[in-house]
Amino acid sequence: MGITHKEYFENIYDVIFNPIEFFERKDITVSIRQAVGTVIWVSIFNIIGNAIASGAIMNDIYTVFLLISKIILILIAWTLTGLFLEYIAKIFSKECGLNNILFNTSFAMIPYIFFAPLNVLKQSGELGYTIGVIAEMFLYIWIIILYTHAIKKSYNISIARSFMLMLLPFIGTFFAISWAIGFVAKMIYINSI
Repeated sequence: MGITHKEYFENIYDVIFNPIEFFERKDITVSIRQAVGTVIWVSIFNIIGNAIASGAIMNDIYTVFLLISKIILILIAWTLTGLFLEYIAKIFSKECGLNNILFNTSFAMIPYIFFAPLNVLKQSGELGYTIGVIAEMFLYIWIIILYTHAIKKSYNISIARSFMLMLLPFIGTFFAISWAIGFVAKMIYINSI
């Protein structure tokens, strides 16, 4: 049996107003359908909100295609991140479950909906821009804390290990890009000789 709409909205409320309590609860029904739905509506809200904030009009088929493409790319990135975390988490924990990490990280994405209003605020003058940038900094910290708790809950590991696990995709991406740039630079140098 699935989750009711009331339970779903209570989960969203808890993530926003009681995040630590949400990630410590044991009675949450894990649902991939709910996780995918959460990622989709957060993506739609964020993409459309940012388009409105930047003054882009979404009235032709091309912009609708871009919206759908961005949502699909966000879903793919979210899934690949979950797969990566699942694979790497085996180092830290014997408890594994792709469904758990996808579910928990989908709810950790909910604060992304606040970036669109902050983009509008940032365009309202110097004071609005300053307040918007400071608020975005706190929003990023909030998201990092939520992701850390999502990983902690999914794999039943310490906060320190979950924070380190959260950073691994970024560290891996940095080294992959650095290696690719170094490889291309060496190939250009070799070909120029």
